[in-house]
Amino acid sequence: MKRFCSVFALILITSLCSAQETKQDFYKRSFIAYDGCEDSEDLERCYEISFHEFLAKHINRKALKDSIFFEAKKDTVTVSASILYDENGKVVKRHSRISNPASNKVEGLEYLLDSIPTVKPVLDKQNNGVALNTRKLFGFYLNKTKDTIVPIFGYTPSEVPYEIIEKVPVYKGCDESMSNEDLKNCMNDKVKQLISENFRTNLAIKHNLKPGIQRIYVMFKIDKKGRVKNIVARGPHPEIEKEAIRVIKKIPRLKKPGYQRGKPVIVPFAIPIVFAVSN
Repeated sequence: MKRFCSVFALILITSLCSAQETKQDFYKRSFIAYDGCEDSEDLERCYEISFHEFLAKHINRKALKDSIFFEAKKDTVTVSASILYDENGKVVKRHSRISNPASNKVEGLEYLLDSIPTVKPVLDKQNNGVALNTRKLFGFYLNKTKDTIVPIFGYTPSEVPYEIIEKVPVYKGCDESMSNEDLKNCMNDKVKQLISENFRTNLAIKHNLKPGIQRIYVMFKIDKKGRVKNIVARGPHPEIEKEAIRVIKKIPRLKKPGYQRGKPVIVPFAIPIVFAVSN
């Protein structure tokens, strides 16, 4: 007879570094200084504008622009950029990425990393360089009439990826004063516990699943009011998918939704539920 050996969930999470989460008095320069931003009173805002313009210049090149116009389903597209600058202000390419607005994939524009200029790094009080990982979301308007892609400065989409959200959703029982990274870890633990306590393991026997590792890929969104919506599951059997959806529906309304630029936004999640079946 087959039975479950174990059931557990893994949430794909990425830590988020932000200059705003550090003590400003620890730094002589608390954010990087992009080329031309050295004298700016708001280095982070100047960086956002400058990097936005940098992206606009490159995605307006004909081949990429044409593919974006062809693939885009709306008149706006977004580009997420996670760039790690080392203590000398240079891009660490193996830990940096820029999403492709044409394919909606995180990978695709790696070649742009070679074009990002070296910046003046974050400095501590002793003038030592400090590495910084910037994670930003940039919006663009597709002006097909003028055959150009225009940056939308200060753009806040209705939906923001979990890995780059400025303020992550706060799960019930998690301390909202914690850092983004700790809040993600807290939510991860809470969801794993919920699945472990509620997933009906006897369904593996009932539906004769093959021995070995089985996976259910669950996707859902947390809306602007902190509610779980649009749950979708892909698994080894339709009834197992239904069970995953039933369990995820038990996630309580979150204390707070995700926030981007001070506004509540929809945050999508992808959770693989992994379980083992043995003879």
